[in-house]
This record gives sequence, structure tokens and C-alpha cells, in this order.
Amino acid sequence: MVVSDIERTESVQAQLVERARALVPALRGRARETERMRCVPAESIADIIDAGLGGRMLVPRRFGGDEMPLATMYEVARELGRACASTAWCAALLPHDAHMVAFFPMMAQEAVWADGPDTCVAASLAPAAAVTKVDGGYRLTGRHGFASGVDHASWVIVSGLVKSGERVANHHFLVKPGDYTIDDDWYAAGMRGTGSKTIVVNDAFVPDGFVLAASALVAGDGPGGEVNPGALYRQPMVLHAGLTFLGPMMGAALDAYDQFCAWARGRAQTAASEIVQEAIARTAADLRLVQLSIDEILTTAASSEVLELGDRAEILRDYNRVAELLVGAIDRLFNLSGTSGFREDSPMQQRWRDIHMMASHVSFTRANHQHFGRMTLGLDRDPKLVVF
Repeated sequence: MVVSDIERTESVQAQLVERARALVPALRGRARETERMRCVPAESIADIIDAGLGGRMLVPRRFGGDEMPLATMYEVARELGRACASTAWCAALLPHDAHMVAFFPMMAQEAVWADGPDTCVAASLAPAAAVTKVDGGYRLTGRHGFASGVDHASWVIVSGLVKSGERVANHHFLVKPGDYTIDDDWYAAGMRGTGSKTIVVNDAFVPDGFVLAASALVAGDGPGGEVNPGALYRQPMVLHAGLTFLGPMMGAALDAYDQFCAWARGRAQTAASEIVQEAIARTAADLRLVQLSIDEILTTAASSEVLELGDRAEILRDYNRVAELLVGAIDRLFNLSGTSGFREDSPMQQRWRDIHMMASHVSFTRANHQHFGRMTLGLDRDPKLVVF
């Protein structure tokens, strides 16, 4: 019997999601240690990579990767998010950052994946570097914050403005191991275990072949698309950026819901409360609506159709709205958890902190609503909103 590519992809995806579920008990057992260490323990990263849940999920097949659809990244991160939001966040960034590498020139891809598709990459995309053009490349100096998972990375992607005539444009630069240091400055109220520290680059040389214009990543037309023919490497950034972080958010929200229901069942007075019953129903409905909205976007991602500006505006609008629904869901449950919800060993307070922190990510700024609003009102695209 001949197995189609679609059937093969669905089979592999199901296996990977099941492996993620199997890791949940171990990762949940390390959740408090992850917070204490302020980074994901090495054994958790090893478990994730050994299970095939790291960068290789979105690495091109030519480099030994699985080249799976974005749905695989999302579903794996959602399952891991039930155990530990910080771990799931860093796990989702492994394929996300590898996916970005696939948009770079072939020279960069060959260097990053010279030893196989499990190379860990971390990124900080705000243009913080001072950039000087030199023969054959650029010299960079700068501090690049919020680089989640940088402790277990080898290569990093940092960004800076490049001047060409009168124009200035953001570019992304792949910096090789040994050409940067890490400033251990990650102390936060939520997502404490992500190790989102600062990458420090001091006069590092980056060859021309390790550089990608940010506009190419935004549009989904980087030079990597010329050598990686799959639709995965022609998709605009608006499609995969927010999706990366919604997996951990959704997993954390689902776990909070399960934890709250289990807690309420054990308290007769709480279970009998009409307010609690209504809150559970509203939360269940919101979580279902979130998943339905994400499923629709994943269906779009699986197609090979070109996403016009209107399509991209709708996706960003929906990403923001589902993030708002998830914040509302955790607020509703946490507000009914009583004083015990604030206990240090309570999963509710951790989920509450983590979901609020995740929702503050730049992928969910109010500008995402502005794109759709401007188009609906017949206004031109705002040139200041550069990621659209």
C-alpha cells in the first residue's frame, strides 16, 4: 500500500504529540526547579530533543529535519504547556528559531546544521546592534535582550539597522558560537524559567551569507526559499510568530482549568456555588473558541495559497483576540481560587503569572488589531508597523 505525503505527515505528527504527552509528568516534576534555576534544566532540553521535539521538527529535510507543518509545533507546545509554561515556551522556540534559519542564505543553513538538525538556536529580533559594513560582511556590537532559551543555544540570531544610501532597514544576523556572551539578567515575575537573558555581542564579524533582511522574513520570501521548496519556507512571519507562543499559553490555560475543576470538586461549598459553575462553563467555552480559531489558522497554514495583506491582518487580529480570551480565562479562575490560590505551591498562581507574562509578548501588541481596523476603514497600511 502506498502512503501519501499527507498520511505520512499526519502519522509523524501524531507520534510527536504523543511523545510530548509522555514527557508531561517529568517536566511537571521539574517545574519548580525550572523556576528556581531561571532556565530550563539541561535534562529537560535533552528529553525534548531526544524525543524529536526540538528544532528538527521545522528543519528542511535536506538537512535531516522533519519539515513538519506549523500545526506540529503548536500541538507539541500545547501539550508541554500543561506541564510547565516556561519549558514549553523554550521548546516551541527551538523549531521556531530553526524555521527562521531556513530563510537565511544557504551558506548560513549549512553552517548551523553542519552537525545535524538538532542544533539549538536562540534569537533576539529587536534592532539593538550597532552595525558597520566591512569587506565581506558586517561588524556588530550590542546588547540583545529577552533571548529565551539562550542558555542551551549554540548559534544566536541578533538584529540591527543597516543603512543603504538614505534608507535604514532592520536585518537579522547569525552569530556563531564563541562570538557572544550571556548576561544573566533574567529576573521576572512570570515565565521565570525561560532564561530570557541578554546576548552581548562585542565587535563580532558576521559574513554576508549569514545575514537576512527583516523585510524578507516578514514577507516570507527569504533566499532560503530558493533552496527549500516547501511551502513552510515561504510563509510570512505573521503566520508563525504568534502561533509559536499560543501553544504554551493554551497548554497552561488547559492545565489551569483542569486544576481548578479538581480543586472545586473537592470542596462541597465551592462546587455548589452558581458563580463557580458559571465560571467553569464560560472558561470551557472560551478555551473551545480559542482552539477553533487556532485550528482555522492552522488550516490556512497547511495550504500553499499566498496570504494577502487582508489575510495577514485577520490572522494577527485573531492571535490577539485569543490571547485576550486566555488571559480572561485565567483571571476568572484565579479570582475564584481564594487565598489558597496565592500559595507558593499552588499551580494557579504560577499559571496566572505565566499567562499574563506570555500575553505581554510583542506578538500580541494592540498594533495587531490596528492592521485589521485600518484596512476595514479604508486607511493605508501604517509604515511604522513594520512587522505586517
